[in-house]
Amino acid sequence: MSAAQPPPPPQSTRRGPTIRPIDFKPGRSPASPAGRRLPRLGTVLVLLLLAALAAAAGFVFTARSVLLEVAPPPDRLALAGGFAFELGGRYLLRPGIYALSADREGFRPLRASFEVGRGAHQAFRFELERLPGLLTVAAPEGAEVSVDGESVGRTPLAALELAPGVYEVRVRAPRHREVVRRVQVEGAGKAQTLVVELEPLWAPVTFRSEPAGATLRIGGDGAGRTPATVELLEGVHDFELVLAGRKPYRGRVEVRAGQPLAVPPVVLAPAAGNLVVVSEPADATVTVGGTYRGVTPLDMRLEPGRAHEVRVSKAGYGTASRQVELRPDEARELSVELDALEGEVEVVGWPPDADLFVDGEARGKARQTLRLAAVPHDIEIRKSGHAPFRTTLTPMPGVPQSLEARLETLEQAAVAATPRALRTSEGQELLRVEPGRFVMGASRREPGRRANEVLREVELTRAYYLGAREVTNAELRRFEAGHLSGQIGGRTLDLDDQPVVTVTWEDAAAYCNWLSAKEGLPPAYAVRDGKLTGVDPLSAGYRLPTEAEWAWAARFPGGQAALKYPWGETLPAAGGNYADAAARDVLPSVLADYDDRFAVTAPVASFAPDGQGFYDLGGNVAEWVHDVYDIRPPGGEGPARDPTGPPEGEFHVIRGASWMHSTVTELRLTFRDYGDKARPDVGFRIARYLEE
Repeated sequence: MSAAQPPPPPQSTRRGPTIRPIDFKPGRSPASPAGRRLPRLGTVLVLLLLAALAAAAGFVFTARSVLLEVAPPPDRLALAGGFAFELGGRYLLRPGIYALSADREGFRPLRASFEVGRGAHQAFRFELERLPGLLTVAAPEGAEVSVDGESVGRTPLAALELAPGVYEVRVRAPRHREVVRRVQVEGAGKAQTLVVELEPLWAPVTFRSEPAGATLRIGGDGAGRTPATVELLEGVHDFELVLAGRKPYRGRVEVRAGQPLAVPPVVLAPAAGNLVVVSEPADATVTVGGTYRGVTPLDMRLEPGRAHEVRVSKAGYGTASRQVELRPDEARELSVELDALEGEVEVVGWPPDADLFVDGEARGKARQTLRLAAVPHDIEIRKSGHAPFRTTLTPMPGVPQSLEARLETLEQAAVAATPRALRTSEGQELLRVEPGRFVMGASRREPGRRANEVLREVELTRAYYLGAREVTNAELRRFEAGHLSGQIGGRTLDLDDQPVVTVTWEDAAAYCNWLSAKEGLPPAYAVRDGKLTGVDPLSAGYRLPTEAEWAWAARFPGGQAALKYPWGETLPAAGGNYADAAARDVLPSVLADYDDRFAVTAPVASFAPDGQGFYDLGGNVAEWVHDVYDIRPPGGEGPARDPTGPPEGEFHVIRGASWMHSTVTELRLTFRDYGDKARPDVGFRIARYLEE
């Protein structure tokens, strides 16, 4: 037994079982650490609670109130980056950077970050982006598709991603009618399909000929041989059938889309023969069966297999007649010599010693009998101090003629020489207007009157000439080759016989000076301070009519009572080119119950002239006149004599209604307009005095 063992107990005096000691070594309890006692469970829980409270208190004191707004409200929202506590729609977050995740069906996922600062109350707002819609356009292959005017390609196309909204989808394909649809795209990733069926703009057209095998040309292009079926676009098409030995046939066919058409068989007649007619002398007139065919030398076609009477004639010569019959496609020449004819003419001139000239050649005194070829001759009788006599005469074979002429003194001739009409070197006709006294302007009580239509008495003391028609594009382009009158609403204003427009007042004045220079007349306009202005007094050169001259000719035709409108005293409009039903696609305001057949300017003289022979003083185009504009033209004692307007100013007067006018104010003959720029409805006509 070791020293550490206790001594054996003393033996008992009592008898019983014997208890023997065993070896024992002290050790650790399995339930507790060596040398330390475990705390109780309650104590641990209390300590944990205190720690949690301390942490919560620390979070509350350091966190900030943050409002997070996401529009529209998401189905799911999550934060990362730190502890977050939601309370009454707001979050308690400690300062720092956080990541936000938000999701909602039909919208793109939102992934954003934000930083919480140290402010007590903070707010962050986010917006979910709606997913686009998916639009599939189902149309025939190869069709061009555009959305809101922008091309997106040709079919077949992948589905188009489009934001929610209304779109205009346009589908085009060659030889088909364009289709336009408005589509409401719902978005949110929803797939939609637009089905488009294109209507063809063509139809099959069948052509046949007798005999068959003719070459078919459409619009000048070859399209096969008959019988032939061709797909033609909707509209009117010119076609031609050509076959050797047969007369070509030209026709026209109108095609309606989707409606097959069979043109009735065309019987091709045998080809005509070719006859060349020559004569001595040349320039003789040729008729066939009494129908004029031209002058020699003449190349013409004649129907084969039948006799034709060909007559060749020329003034002063006998007529030759021939019978001609040609075979199909035969070429022949006919040569004819004409016999000259003469006639007898007795000339009786006064004074008897006046001189006679025939075709510019002196023939002696003006009392004699002549034998002349039966062709037109220029006859002239002259004597000093007298006005010459001129005429054209054609002698008639076998019929004696007499020509009597009495020469007038120069004074007598001057009175009678003022012509009713004269022509410019460009062929424009001007008509004489006699002078007169009248009242310009309109009464304040007249409906449509403007403030610038002041009543004033005017007297024109000199006769003047005024253009019967407005100046045309062709006439102005002989002065300014590059001029373009342009177009409007897809309608041209630039045809040769349309009145010139888009010209300034200076352009019109420069044209007048050019015309004067061609005829050796003094200019009516001079350059002053770099600008054209009228000379004072007005010269005999070509110019624009003064406002008074225009008003006298337009409103008081032939000196009669004043007219209110170009056609009379009351509406509706008549006999002129105004803003009418034909211009409905071009102009915003028109005379709905009037149709003059012209949407824009009409060729000059398209309507009947007035009683004096003037065309379009009302309608077609408004016209520049000579005068500088003044709202109240100067007045004074008695009538204004031959007024020409203020000496200077920025604007010039424009008179007359145009194809763009439709109101009572504009249609009246007293309407005064003004301007300083070219317009698509303003042109001009020319005027002049006969002498200085």
